Amino acid sequence: MSGDAGQPASFWSRFGWLLAAVWIVFLIFPIQVIAESRLQVPVQIAGYGLVAAFAAVYLWGFYTSSSELGVSVSGHGRAWVPFGALLAITAATLPILGADAITFGPFLISFAAYLLSVRSMWIVNAAVLAVALSVAITAGLRDYTFLLGLLVVLIVVNAVNTALIRRGIAAEDLRLDYALLAEQDRMARDVHDVLGHSLTAVSLKAELAERLLDSDVEAARAELRQIRALNAEALDSIRATVGGLRRTTLGQELISVRAALDDARIKTVLIGNVQDIDPVRSTALSWILREAATNVLRHAHATTCWIHIADGTLDIEDDGDSLAGSHEGHGMRGMKERARLAGAHCEIGASGHGGTRVAVSWA
Repeated sequence: MSGDAGQPASFWSRFGWLLAAVWIVFLIFPIQVIAESRLQVPVQIAGYGLVAAFAAVYLWGFYTSSSELGVSVSGHGRAWVPFGALLAITAATLPILGADAITFGPFLISFAAYLLSVRSMWIVNAAVLAVALSVAITAGLRDYTFLLGLLVVLIVVNAVNTALIRRGIAAEDLRLDYALLAEQDRMARDVHDVLGHSLTAVSLKAELAERLLDSDVEAARAELRQIRALNAEALDSIRATVGGLRRTTLGQELISVRAALDDARIKTVLIGNVQDIDPVRSTALSWILREAATNVLRHAHATTCWIHIADGTLDIEDDGDSLAGSHEGHGMRGMKERARLAGAHCEIGASGHGGTRVAVSWA
């Protein structure tokens, strides 16, 4: 997962290595062992240099892979290079620190937990803990009680942290996938509604123009000009939909719907005032009105369409064919989904006039 894919990855890529930097304080243990030893000064200096090299490699490993901390179950191949260097430096300190080289153990298990695979993490945990126990039993448990406790705590904390990180990344991936699916669904609804209504209106006007060619050429030309305008409007709507910018008001849609119904010789009865509708709800209702009117034009074989507008409600009814025996198509599902996203309820059923009724209301 890239650093810019989501907020969690962005956090780790920017600040993850700082978590490693915090634990550098525990390098005081090998430094203290060197300082309290009776080794010659050049050997002590070499020991300090190895501790400094260990710290540098440890931080470098985290810094270069910080965007991937705990993300992969299989680990990251390039992390083995700094981990191998850490093991080599630890081995190089054995002549200086002896058994106290085990004080590098907390760093090794933390590095493995966050940057290696889960399997490697548990192998390193087991190996470091076994060596630490062997040293403690040989040299005396009292001297290594704190270190053993620290190792156990880190093993548990690291395991929990990496599991939570992976779960958080997985949740973020699911969120992004859901957002993508929601956007695809939105585009499908918008394109369906835009093209469905526009193509239906174009088809009706083309039929009207064909009938007028023999009796009124000028009227036929006027219909053809309107077809061209409808086509341009549909193209603009598709472009806006793809860009997520498609917006319309209930008043604008009502004008378009009435014109399409008139062309199909379907009488429109408008009850109520568009101004009664909250502007925030207007866009959702305009899409539902468009789809409901398109269904009337395509399938109802109606003679009259009633549009009732009131504060918090919108009803579209017709006197055409009923819904008996029909199945719920994409258009019906789209109307219900648009209503749901707007916080409303959409009910589609039989009309008292014999046709279909689409009722949208807010509780």
